[in-house]
Amino acid sequence: MIFFVLRHTKRLVLNTIDFPLEISNHLNMNYSFKLKLLCALLFLGVGTLSAQKIKRDLSLKDCLKLGIENNITLKKAKLDRDKNIFKTNETISKGLPQITGFGTFQDNLKLPVTLIPGEIFGKPGQQIAVKFGSQYTANGGIQFSQMLFNQTFLTSVALTKITNDLNELNFDKAKEDLVYNFSGLYFLARVTDKQKELIGENIKRMDQLINITRTQLQGGIIQSVDLDRIIVTKENLQSQFNSSDALLKQQFEMIKYYADLPLDQDITLTDSTSYRLLVQADTAFSKDFSNRTDIRLLEKQKDIALMNKKMINQGYIPTLTANGQFYYMAMRQKFDFLTSNGSKQWVGAELVGLNLSIPIFDGLEKKNKASQAKIEIDKANMTIEDTKKYYQIGYDDAYRNLINSRQIVDRQKDNIALAEKVFSITSQRYKEGVVTLSDLLRDQSSLNDAQMSFLNALYQNKTAELNILKSTGKLNTLINN
Repeated sequence: MIFFVLRHTKRLVLNTIDFPLEISNHLNMNYSFKLKLLCALLFLGVGTLSAQKIKRDLSLKDCLKLGIENNITLKKAKLDRDKNIFKTNETISKGLPQITGFGTFQDNLKLPVTLIPGEIFGKPGQQIAVKFGSQYTANGGIQFSQMLFNQTFLTSVALTKITNDLNELNFDKAKEDLVYNFSGLYFLARVTDKQKELIGENIKRMDQLINITRTQLQGGIIQSVDLDRIIVTKENLQSQFNSSDALLKQQFEMIKYYADLPLDQDITLTDSTSYRLLVQADTAFSKDFSNRTDIRLLEKQKDIALMNKKMINQGYIPTLTANGQFYYMAMRQKFDFLTSNGSKQWVGAELVGLNLSIPIFDGLEKKNKASQAKIEIDKANMTIEDTKKYYQIGYDDAYRNLINSRQIVDRQKDNIALAEKVFSITSQRYKEGVVTLSDLLRDQSSLNDAQMSFLNALYQNKTAELNILKSTGKLNTLINN
């Protein structure tokens, strides 16, 4: 962009300031001056470009995608998911060969003494004290072990895979919560914007009425208290407008926070409040909640409990492990391990073997653990059934609210049109002096009440639609459609 501005600005300057020779001489416009002017225009153009704020139009789908990409909670959930993958690899690594190197050095400050029968030395009936060993010993080598059979280990690997699925579901649950909350915030901001618009229209009506009333006051038709009443009504509307404006700005800031947008960026929400999440109000949804993320989470937790019980019972199965060592050892009366001639050689040793472990009796520890695990399984089953019943109630309630809220929205929309018509007629009759100011202000209040009832019903309708999608596990359709 800078090079584009520079190239076209230079062309503009050189073409437009190529004055006749006498004018150039008079103004002393040499090339240096042209260059300075070029730089000034360049910085002015760049400054103007940087000062302009780019307004961003955002649909609900745009906001949700930005939120999923940038939300801190989801980023943490992704990290937990990645962490569990490494935890699975950690579990698997225990079944791979375990190889370690070792080395030891020992200074026998006082060699141990052993009593040997004197008959060996030609002294029958005596015990001869003999020191065995050398002052210094050292050895070094490698040792390994390899699990050959361990059923508990195999089950633990399967358990980590279930845990991976659980973490994936936790991520999906966090994403659904974000979609639900962000969608509610989006439509709340749209309703607040609509409220601000309607109040603004009412303020314009009051301004027109104030002008008419002032004319009537000058003609002596009404008293000044009537004008004061209208001004009070307008000021109340202005206070409502300012409150709605402040609330809308706060909601916009929360939207920018969820979407990780700069707080000073101007945004416009493009989806209308009449935007319907569901195709038809009487859409029949399946009441099988098994596909809902919350239920799938509970099912995975039950699977983990079943796997834990299985692992406990498999603790009675024997395990088989291979092991071995390869090392060198040296013994010295003096600290001299670098020489390997004659009696000072390093002696090598090798060994391999099998280790079979057969559980026989553990004081009923595994039996008690298995009983506890069974109780956890029973609790998981009870929780799943109870949660499904709760979701059934929530679904029925959300569906009733959906049908009812849409009917209320349609009625309130008609009610607003009727209230506007009544206010318009009353306003005209007030100008003609047929009705009193009290009647006019009462109709204005009725119009304002109808508008607020409409906005409340509109938001309740959006909430009911979101609750239906949440109850049926279809919140992701807001992103995919």
